[in-house]
Amino acid sequence: MTGATLKDIAAAAGVSVSTASRSLAGNPAISEKTRAKVMSIAQQLNYLPNAQARALRNSRSDAIGLIIPNLDNAYFAAMAAAVEEEANKRKLSTIITSCGEDPERLTKALDTLSQRQVDGIISVPLEGAEDALQRAAESRPLILIDRSLKNLPAVVSNPITGIHAAVAQLKSKGHTSIGYLSGPQETSTGRERLNAFKDATTGMDIHIHHGSFRHRSGYKGAIALLQEGVTAIVAGDSMMTAGALEACHNAGKRIGEEIALVGFDDFIFLRFQPAPISVIDQNVTRMGEEATARLVDAIDNKRQPESTVIDTRYIPRMSTAYRFPGELT
Repeated sequence: MTGATLKDIAAAAGVSVSTASRSLAGNPAISEKTRAKVMSIAQQLNYLPNAQARALRNSRSDAIGLIIPNLDNAYFAAMAAAVEEEANKRKLSTIITSCGEDPERLTKALDTLSQRQVDGIISVPLEGAEDALQRAAESRPLILIDRSLKNLPAVVSNPITGIHAAVAQLKSKGHTSIGYLSGPQETSTGRERLNAFKDATTGMDIHIHHGSFRHRSGYKGAIALLQEGVTAIVAGDSMMTAGALEACHNAGKRIGEEIALVGFDDFIFLRFQPAPISVIDQNVTRMGEEATARLVDAIDNKRQPESTVIDTRYIPRMSTAYRFPGELT
């Protein structure tokens, strides 16, 4: 039998609906014998408690929502996995949805999660959806992740530490002409990373390609930078890193010997290259865990979450071993 109700369980057990309900909830006022009988019948009838009804009784749904731009980006997929894993440890379900970098879709996703009565929401924000995010934050705990927007609480990374360390190594290798693949300036991450790069390269010959957080943008930008004669390239995100990697291979440039390449985010495929790729790592797993922990703490204490900033770190590998104008270290 499927779709059994609490009334069905009570009838089969020969008890009242309230007794059946309290038995399933583990109420100590019900005898162990009765509780065991009710539980056994519930299992036999494949009884599934009504989640919405339980949420109304407890004022909790034991579920959180996560909104990310897309799942085909390994970075956001890793973020979703970290959030889901941390939530699972805390006995919470995670409803994951994507918005395709579209503010209208983000607004709809927020409305849908609110209708589902989730206890709290983690969201990668988009400019153009400020009002919707603010409304959502007024009805339940909400925390942003990866990007900041207005005064809403957020878990973000500080790009300065990692980018400055990467540029410092490139300088030590004699590079004076460095290219940068910049993300969109409509995002806080795009702006902050570009500013960090400009600050780290003050007085140097720099070439900047403005693009998007996409593989194709990284590919086209890297080809353009190579044509401009740069001896080192720094990518502003993980997808553009993959594009730059492909561009260097297709252009016949030996990474670590003829061109230095610095990627963003430490994904395993970057370590399996002929010259493993140096990266600026923002530890996406920790970001997901922090956002979830702060959201759950806010839910438990009936308040808004608190912000935090995680420093990036630079991990040097063979892709930046190239010492201009060609001497290997």
